[in-house]
Amino acid sequence: MPSQSAQHLYYLGQKYPLYIEVDFEIKKIIIKWDGNAFTCTSPVEGEIDISKAIQSFYKKESRKLIEKRLKEYQSHFKVKYRSFKIDDSNTKWGSCSSERHLTFHWKLILFPIEVIDYVVVHELCHLIHMNHDRSFWRLVGKIYPNYKEAMSIIGAEKTRDI
Repeated sequence: MPSQSAQHLYYLGQKYPLYIEVDFEIKKIIIKWDGNAFTCTSPVEGEIDISKAIQSFYKKESRKLIEKRLKEYQSHFKVKYRSFKIDDSNTKWGSCSSERHLTFHWKLILFPIEVIDYVVVHELCHLIHMNHDRSFWRLVGKIYPNYKEAMSIIGAEKTRDI
């Protein structure tokens, strides 16, 4: 039976309870998401450090979701990205190299989908414009008209902790 939740996790812009349970049959910590809450199953009782398991969960979920969002928005562009990866660089939410490799920070999964979509569109627009000139912002606005709202959310919550 899961314990009472005193902790919580953010996921796609919402705060959810985190329940802890023990299963002596497992070898490592497992994080599960059921749509309403997180459950952390641990092979040991007592104080445990679940930060690596949570980060691993978030990275996997980020990869799946961003791949899906890239496929959705790619149709707006004639040029295609070569690859994408999920990173933990603390300096940027996303980047696009001149070789068309896209990188996204795994903590994007903490934000609402509108913010994730904005960052995805922003980086895809760099496939056309490798700068932030007027043409770039016009293209961002054409594909994602509410980008300024998403920018304000991500700017205000840069320091949100997991």
